[in-house]
Amino acid sequence: MKRLLAGVVALTAMACNSAPRGQLVQSIPTDSTEFFRTQVQQLTTVSAAKDSLFRDLAETTKLLADINTELATVGSRKAAVEPVVSPESQLAASPSERALVLKKVKDLTARVKSSESRLAASQRRIKSLTGDNDSLKVVLADFQTTIDGLRAMVDGQKTTIATLESELNTSKATITTLTQEKTVLQDTVSALTTRENTVYYIAGSKRELLDRGIIKEVGGTRFLLVTRTGETLKPADNLEPSAFTAIDRRQTAEIPLPRADKQYKIVTNQNIAFANVAAESKGKVRGSLQITNPESFWTNSKFLILVEN
Repeated sequence: MKRLLAGVVALTAMACNSAPRGQLVQSIPTDSTEFFRTQVQQLTTVSAAKDSLFRDLAETTKLLADINTELATVGSRKAAVEPVVSPESQLAASPSERALVLKKVKDLTARVKSSESRLAASQRRIKSLTGDNDSLKVVLADFQTTIDGLRAMVDGQKTTIATLESELNTSKATITTLTQEKTVLQDTVSALTTRENTVYYIAGSKRELLDRGIIKEVGGTRFLLVTRTGETLKPADNLEPSAFTAIDRRQTAEIPLPRADKQYKIVTNQNIAFANVAAESKGKVRGSLQITNPESFWTNSKFLILVEN
């Protein structure tokens, strides 16, 4: 208070030196004590307002600097959740990671709006403090310049946030599309895998299989135009899968035969070395056909025909 009073006295002295005595006398009321008290109160109020405004601007500056730091962090997080698609990799980011980045962006948006409100309030205070004091006008002009710079920073941050939101939304749409395409691809691969591993078998008597066009007789001679001897049984030229029992070779290691008391001869081109078929049996098996290596057993033919003997 003493310093403020001294300042007022000094300003008064300066005025005495620069103004005609008559003007000075007219500017100071009869009760000079009241005049000085009013001047001191005004200076105290302005000084306190300036200090408060300075603190507000300092806090706003720190807030904006913190937001810039957060924006840099969010930018690096956004890069980490971009979709990465390669033959060796899955989609890079989980939905929870993308949601975390979006939440961060929304939080930053709220903080930027808060900064705007603080700057608007500071600007209103500057307008309310503007008076005839030249030194005060200079200080307030400096404050206004600071506010203008901070407002430009806020505008830049809003642009950055809008860009981040747009890129994240684009990334989300891209990931959705890629996920759908991946699902379709997986379904296609699954269907192809199932189809490649589907094989067909049938077991029955010679007469039954001949009548159904599943096997045919090749070679041999006819005796007395009635009996045929020495013929060989072969698969028909065009086998229809619907006439067979379909199985998955990966899941079927044993095929039961219709009659346990009968032998069945394999007439298709399976690799019998990978089944319970003795080498000396000439491709005949009894009871059930047990497959020890499905992939090797079914390599030569997807159709297996067993003819009852």
